[in-house]
Amino acid sequence: MSEFDSPTLLPLPEDDDTLIRRSDLPRYLPVASQTLARWATEGQGPRFLKLGRRLVAYKVGDLREWLESQTKSNTIETCLPLKKWE
Repeated sequence: MSEFDSPTLLPLPEDDDTLIRRSDLPRYLPVASQTLARWATEGQGPRFLKLGRRLVAYKVGDLREWLESQTKSNTIETCLPLKKWE
């Protein structure tokens, strides 16, 4: 069973300060955990928190902000690189 077998995605929690573990994020967004990990090493994707040695989590507010930045108005914009966080 893959992480995309779920028929519907869960809505993001209302509180922007809520943390979602990287391993749980595919329940909310159609992005694999491995893709999120690769994006993190490339400086792409949503901002994240590193808690301890292994735990990576995302603030719901940062996810919303990143999703909004991914909105495109035409197909040429999809050829541009993903927004990097500084």
